[in-house]
Amino acid sequence: MEFNILEPLVDEIKSRGYQRIAIQSSDVSAAVSVCSELHDRCKSLEPNREFYVLGDVFVGSCCTDVIAARRTDADYVIHVGDACQSFVESPVPIRFLFNPVTVDTDILFCVLSDRLSTYNFDRILLVYHSSLHHISGLFVTWLSGYSKPSFIAQCMEHILPDDGVKNHENVFCYRKILRCCSDTALETGYINDLHMGEQDTLVLFLYAGTRNNVTEDHIALKSVGSQFHVMSVDTLEYSIMDSRGHSLRSRRYHKVGKIQDASTIGILVVARTIKGYRELRRAIVRLIESQGKRCYTFSVNCLTEAKLANMPNIDIFCMLSCCESILSLPEEIGRRVVYPFELLVAFDCIDWSLPYEFDFVTLTSYIPESSTDETTSYGGEIRRLQGGCEIQLQVDSFMDTLQDNSKRTFGGVDPLEGITREPKVLPGFHGIASRYDHEVDK
Repeated sequence: MEFNILEPLVDEIKSRGYQRIAIQSSDVSAAVSVCSELHDRCKSLEPNREFYVLGDVFVGSCCTDVIAARRTDADYVIHVGDACQSFVESPVPIRFLFNPVTVDTDILFCVLSDRLSTYNFDRILLVYHSSLHHISGLFVTWLSGYSKPSFIAQCMEHILPDDGVKNHENVFCYRKILRCCSDTALETGYINDLHMGEQDTLVLFLYAGTRNNVTEDHIALKSVGSQFHVMSVDTLEYSIMDSRGHSLRSRRYHKVGKIQDASTIGILVVARTIKGYRELRRAIVRLIESQGKRCYTFSVNCLTEAKLANMPNIDIFCMLSCCESILSLPEEIGRRVVYPFELLVAFDCIDWSLPYEFDFVTLTSYIPESSTDETTSYGGEIRRLQGGCEIQLQVDSFMDTLQDNSKRTFGGVDPLEGITREPKVLPGFHGIASRYDHEVDK
C-alpha cells in the first residue's frame, strides 16, 4: 500500500484528538502495516495514543465491525480495503481507506467514449469499484462532457456516529448519487432521476483487478430492466450484462413458494451492526407469526452448512446480513437461505416486480404496522406483548420446545453425550493449586 494516502488520516487523528484507533481489514497484514505506519507518525506527538488491529471480527470482513471496535473502547475506526459500505449504526466515526490502483485514464476514457457512442441511452449512471475512488474526480470531469444527464454513484469515505444516511432516496447500492453538471460541479441526485428499470437508462460498472461478481450481482438486481454494462479498467474488457438481473431473479423466484409452504422459519442474524436490523428482525418475526407459522431467531457469526444441518426442523432460513454476504453464499448453504425481500414478497408486503431491496430500513417500511403490533400465541407456549416484550408459558426448558430433537447430529454442547452410566461426584482432596493439604510437610 502507498503510505502517502495516510496523510489525511494522520491529520484527522491529530486535529480531532483521537486516542484509541481500531484498524480492520480482510487482509490482516495490510492492517498491521497501516497500524505500524500510523503509530510511527502519530505516537511521537501523543505518547498515550493507542492503535489496535481487529484480527478476528464478528461479521464478514466487508462490514465494519463496530462490536469488536467497541470492545477495545476505540474512538475511531479505520476500515482498510474493500467494503460493502452497508449503513451501520456506529457510536464512533468510521473512515474507509481504499486500496488505490494505477489506471491509465487517457486510454480508459478514450475506449469508453468509443464504446458508449454505439449504444442508445438517455441517461447514464457510473458505478465504480472502491479501488478507483481516488480518481472519482476524473470520472466526474469525463461525465460532465456528456450532453445527456450523467450521474455517479460515489463511495462514501466517512460514516459519522448515528448519522448513516438520512435520505435513502439519494443512494444506489449504498453509494451516494451525485449529478454531474456541465461545469464539473456536483449536486445531489435521486433514485427517481435515474428512472431505474427503463431501457433508456444505462448503468456502467468499472472494476479493477479480479472481477467482482458479488458487486455485479447487487447492481444487476437493482437495475433490472435498464442497460447494464461492465468494464475492466485493466484489460479494457467490455461486457453487456443487460439480462443478468432477470436471470438472477428467475433462479430465485422458487424461494417465494418455499417460504409460503414452510411451517417453521428460522431467522439468521449475522450482521448486528447494520442500521435498522433490530427493527427489521422484530417486524419479520411478527409478520411470520401473523401468518400462523413458527419462528426462531439464531445469532451466528461464521455460517456453515453444518450449522444449518444441525437444525433439521427449520424448513427455511431468512438471513439478515449485508448484501455482499448474502450474495456470496456457497450453493450448499444458499439452498436453505432466502433474502428478506423474498420473504416480504411471499407474504404480500412487496410486489415481485419491484427492484430487489437489501436495505433494512427500507424493507421495514414495507411491512404493515398491523403485523408489528398484533398479539399472537401458539397454544399457550409463547405469547407476545406490545412493546417487544415476551413471556414464555408452559415450557419446562428450551429443549422441550424443539420437536424431534434426536435428529440433531451435533451433541458437543451436551455434557452427557456418549455417557451410558450416570456420573457421580466422589470425595476428593483439598488444598491450593500447587499442592494438597496432606502433602504439606508437618
